[in-house]
Amino acid sequence: MRVRQHYDDQLLALHNEVVSLGQQVITAITQALEALATNNLELAREVRAADLRINQAQQALESHAFLLIATQQPVARDLRSILSAIAVGSELERIGDYAKGIAQFVIGPDGPPTLEPPPELLNLGALAVETLRQSLAAFADLDAELAQSVGAREEQVDLIYDKVIAVIGEALAHNKDHAPRGADLLFIAHNLERISDRATNIAERVIYQASGETVQLNP
Repeated sequence: MRVRQHYDDQLLALHNEVVSLGQQVITAITQALEALATNNLELAREVRAADLRINQAQQALESHAFLLIATQQPVARDLRSILSAIAVGSELERIGDYAKGIAQFVIGPDGPPTLEPPPELLNLGALAVETLRQSLAAFADLDAELAQSVGAREEQVDLIYDKVIAVIGEALAHNKDHAPRGADLLFIAHNLERISDRATNIAERVIYQASGETVQLNP
């Protein structure tokens, strides 16, 4: 096999590792939100256990990327691909942490009566997941045009996030016994908004990898 062909195969393998990690993370956050909506403790425990596998996959991806940099002396375009893989892998690992945090809330310690997640919070979660899906689809195909459209969806997330904060705040005003769990819901809402931010970061990386252009989709 020619040296360049072998190198291209390694770059493709690295790209596919990121795509696979993205699929794991989407599964984790989707299951975490389902566990939150249905108070499914068993599913929440599965999400918590999956976090270790996500961390291991991200670490393996990063090690592979650094090995390519050390042994292949990549030129500019190849280096962009490798650096993008490292950056996107890091974003995905953090989103996996958010999924684990939601699962921990569902499992949570015994305490004050549980405050049910409002529909607005679940809607926020669904939109955040769709934003992530869109970014990862753009990454999988290196579709800069699709990546560019992520910014508009992220703006929708910000609007719903504001509504969620208002709804939870009103619920807490009417029942202060829910304060500890209400604070947890506010934290979940913040992390869901951050998922969208990180999905936007991924989209920006796609554009950088495809064109070398640095953009801000949500300045």
